[in-house]
Amino acid sequence: MKRLSLGLLSLAAAFYSAGAAATPVTIGFDSLTQSGTGFTSIQFNAGPSLSTYTESGFVLSATGNTPGQSGFGSAHTGEADYYFGSTSLFNDDTNGGLTTLTKLGGGAFSLISMEISALNHTWTFYDNEYVVFTGTLADGSTVTQSALLLNNTSFQTVVFSGFENVVSVSWAQGNAITHAVSQFDNIVVDAATPVVSPTQPSNQVPEPASIALLGAGLLALSRRRRKDGTAV
Repeated sequence: MKRLSLGLLSLAAAFYSAGAAATPVTIGFDSLTQSGTGFTSIQFNAGPSLSTYTESGFVLSATGNTPGQSGFGSAHTGEADYYFGSTSLFNDDTNGGLTTLTKLGGGAFSLISMEISALNHTWTFYDNEYVVFTGTLADGSTVTQSALLLNNTSFQTVVFSGFENVVSVSWAQGNAITHAVSQFDNIVVDAATPVVSPTQPSNQVPEPASIALLGAGLLALSRRRRKDGTAV
């Protein structure tokens, strides 16, 4: 019976892992890298009041139609006040402009981590500057996580919890009240639909083909036991 139990466990592990392979990608904004001073501006490229940036199958969008205070910006490598060693993106609306991350074409995904920093290291840095992330899950519910900006000289990594199976994630640029004016980089996401862990309960009914595969494995194990002369 011990052999059979071990065989079942091995087969179950293979069964669950078949659909659970992670495919994380990193949105790093490398295509925006430019030497010298200045900024790359992305404004109204998707509509009169919609600005978007697309990379690795994901879309970042910002709404607003005020020139110079809408869309996205990215500092060139010579902008010492804004460039912290890696090309990043920021929402150009410093009055609370909303940035939204979605999968190109729609659908669920997982947000794993992101690097954030203050936008500029010469501006006054206040205590308790929080960037608040809100994810909308596939079932319509929401999840929220706040990240405290630690300094205004380097990036910090935010690791997200509970942001699996989201269809969008949004966060606001800082303003005169929150002061949390920020930039972001290296967004790690997984486009695959999350698979329920075998250690967690699930109400999903296995597909017929999956049942057949599991049944075939059990039958093979049973025949092997009989061949060894031991009853199953």
